[in-house]
Amino acid sequence: MNKIEQLFMVKALERGGLFLYSKENALEFVKECEKEKIQLLGIDGFFITDKSTQPSMDYSIDFSSSLFEGTVYNKAIDFLEASPNNLFFEIVCE
Repeated sequence: MNKIEQLFMVKALERGGLFLYSKENALEFVKECEKEKIQLLGIDGFFITDKSTQPSMDYSIDFSSSLFEGTVYNKAIDFLEASPNNLFFEIVCE
C-alpha cells in the first residue's frame, strides 16, 4: 500500500475488500498521486446501495495499456468530473 492509499484509507468506504471513494475524494486522491508521482493504472466506478456494490463498465478506465496516450492525471480528472455524482470509485495505482 502506497503513501496516498494509506492517507486516504480513512475517507474510503470499504466494500468486499475494496476501498471505494466518493467522486470528491477520488479527485483529491488523483491530485495527490500526481504530486507524489504515483502512477495510476485505472479507475473503476461502482453504484452502491444498502445491499449491493454494482460495478459499472461505463465508468471504468484502464491506464495500464501501452495504447493509452496523454497525461494520465488529466485524463483521470476529466473522467471523474464527467462521472455521475452518485458513483464511488476504486483507484488502482502502483
